[in-house]
Amino acid sequence: MVDKWSIKPTLAEKLVDILAFVADKDDFTTETIIAHFGFTATTAKRYLRQLTEFGYLEARGGNRNRSYCHAK
Repeated sequence: MVDKWSIKPTLAEKLVDILAFVADKDDFTTETIIAHFGFTATTAKRYLRQLTEFGYLEARGGNRNRSYCHAK
């Protein structure tokens, strides 16, 4: 059985790549991730949502003005 915390290895690699890319950034947006990785907006939002749910990132602002930072 797969629970909500189970992820495929290829997805894990992408999430780690995102965390490595933003490691030196205080604040970033979905558009930053889209521009760097070439993901679609939907994919970038899904990855950022997962990293937020896992506790690695913290989302700030509403849907249109959302930015992310490292979780404390």
